[in-house]
Amino acid sequence: MGLGPLFLKDFIALKRRGLLEGYRHIVEIGAQQINDRLIASPELDEIIALFGGTKPALTPVGAPRIRPSSPPGRMLWTALGFHSQSLDIEGGEICIDLNDGAVPEQYRGAFDIAINAGTTEHIANQGNAFAAIHDLVRVGGLMYHQVPASGNIDHGFFGYQPKFFHRLAHANEYEMVYFAMKGYGEFEPPEYLRERSQNLPEKILSTHLHLAMIRKPAGKFVMPADK
Repeated sequence: MGLGPLFLKDFIALKRRGLLEGYRHIVEIGAQQINDRLIASPELDEIIALFGGTKPALTPVGAPRIRPSSPPGRMLWTALGFHSQSLDIEGGEICIDLNDGAVPEQYRGAFDIAINAGTTEHIANQGNAFAAIHDLVRVGGLMYHQVPASGNIDHGFFGYQPKFFHRLAHANEYEMVYFAMKGYGEFEPPEYLRERSQNLPEKILSTHLHLAMIRKPAGKFVMPADK
């Protein structure tokens, strides 16, 4: 559950389009951390200037992937002028198991933005996870998703088809304001899959979906059907 430079590029694009104006309250779906690539990226200086903030004192951990010592996402949000909270089964300000937990009444519609940057693919109960995101965000608020699509065959439980999010938007009358499929390099399958699968490639191309949707109606969440 990490924030990297590709996330910053998306957030910069949303800001430049005027889609984040008046938004101040962010909820992280899963307590996010900041990876070293974000810390070293020119996009960090760009986004700080764009929001008129102060660059945070972020310390790299010396690894390309998130480590327990990686800086928390709230350091970025504070630098950009947001008030942030995180939802997690442990370690978050809002303690919910996304498999079966419900959003407490005081948090329903309490947030302008929900950030799902690598969390929902780890949740078995997809309907409950996306219902929670729906409930957390106010009408007019934005839901951002950065999730695996293909290639990450041992990461989490799910890879997402673009159709899922387009049907999700249709079922709940969300406005899709940003959508992109991005390559993430090559993924090396784990050894246990090599032992069980014949003719498995040495490496598989990995892709992710990046998208943002605005919640329009005040109704209950509807899980889409594949008709």
